[in-house]
Amino acid sequence: MKLRIGIGLVVLAFSPAASATELNTETDPNAAPPMPPPMAPPGQPGSATPPPAAGSTEAHLAKSDVEDNGIGLKLFYVQPEIGFGFASLGNAMPSPALSNVDFSKYKSGAGPLFGLGVGGEFITFQLGGRLRTISTPHWNLWNVGGEVMYQPGSGRFWPRFGINVGYSWTARMSEEMCPGCAGSIDIGGLTVGARGGVQYFVTKHLEVGADATFDYMSLRRSAMLGNSAFGTDGNGSGVMLALMGHIGLHLP
Repeated sequence: MKLRIGIGLVVLAFSPAASATELNTETDPNAAPPMPPPMAPPGQPGSATPPPAAGSTEAHLAKSDVEDNGIGLKLFYVQPEIGFGFASLGNAMPSPALSNVDFSKYKSGAGPLFGLGVGGEFITFQLGGRLRTISTPHWNLWNVGGEVMYQPGSGRFWPRFGINVGYSWTARMSEEMCPGCAGSIDIGGLTVGARGGVQYFVTKHLEVGADATFDYMSLRRSAMLGNSAFGTDGNGSGVMLALMGHIGLHLP
């Protein structure tokens, strides 16, 4: 008899049916359901959300969550720039056949270039405006317009590419080409261009960089009555090329 009781106790101790969970067969029908396991981050095993496309805004935000590159989200930029440029006014200048003055040497020139860009930005894009001027021995050329820049970089090194549309005009024309009337010469027109370069963030707010630009200009010169060389309207295509360095301030 004692042997049977001992065997029964051993079987009861090792039987799965005797587990604490199954012995407690009463459940509360009003109890909350168990919490599901947390979802894996996008792009990780077990996640229902695919990873964001490489180079997209979402990818940059996801990367900034994982590793702090010290740059962060910026909303505004200011970029003064300085460099060297070349510009040609083309046939917007008079033809030598119209005057005894050889205007060919006045059609193009090179010299220092200064500019200032301001606008708003959101990680991979900049949208703003820019003012530039190039000073040549015979005239100054000004350009103002809007720009859109794409910046597919990460960390502290950011390449950038963009386009701009604006208006260009001449100023400070040399008296040598039109004595007593240089201030009345009016040349200007629509400009479209492209820009490419790089920038490196020295701090989270300050970066330095370099850019190359090419602009096409559709120029028109207004006639000056009573002037043999500038007495008729003139039209022509112009170009402007430049290499520049800049310092950028990014806020906040």
